[in-house]
Amino acid sequence: MRKRSTRTVPALRRGKRKHENRPPAPEYFYVKVSNTKKKLRDDGVLSTFEKMDALARQNTELVEKVIVIWKDEVVFSWRWWFGVAISVLAWVSWWVVHKKESRYRLLTAGFFVMLISLVLDSMGVQLGLWSYRYEVTPFMPAYLPYDLALMPVTIMILIQVKPRSSPVVKGIIFAALSSVIGEPGIVWLDLYKPIHWKIYYSLPIYFIIYLIAHWLTSRQQYEKL
Repeated sequence: MRKRSTRTVPALRRGKRKHENRPPAPEYFYVKVSNTKKKLRDDGVLSTFEKMDALARQNTELVEKVIVIWKDEVVFSWRWWFGVAISVLAWVSWWVVHKKESRYRLLTAGFFVMLISLVLDSMGVQLGLWSYRYEVTPFMPAYLPYDLALMPVTIMILIQVKPRSSPVVKGIIFAALSSVIGEPGIVWLDLYKPIHWKIYYSLPIYFIIYLIAHWLTSRQQYEKL
């Protein structure tokens, strides 16, 4: 009688051995698309593109839920009108009191403050350092009345008032007022919730933003194009 071979048959083909020790994809990457699970690659692992696409879809779904809440509970509430009002009043006040001869010089600093404030604020929300509850618009993860109105207008007015005063002293005053009065104020109004952030963390950031803005307005001239 012929003896059966005792040779062991490999469990995997030779070309797939390099994947046998690779861990499976995390559970949250198995996203449903049209009630069916997305197919994985032959080795059972999502590629980088597939992972990023999955997270992008999850982010889109989250934003859509935020927009629904914003439409139902935020827009036209008194806190929403408060944000709109301080945005308008801040810029109207600046238009009335600003020195017209220095308008574009001041606006150079103002636009810088708006840009850096918006970037840093959005990063803080994305990293989970703080959050906002009653945004004027749900499409930006930042509090626009603060970033695009209060911050730049306050800095431009401080630069204009007593222009020969020390920018360091003005920067300290601005940082102290923004950290001790500004941020606690919007916390008290339930507009802002610090999560992994302390008030004193903001002091050096406000100070540096003011100094850079002041430097932009103190340049004697710009080079011709």
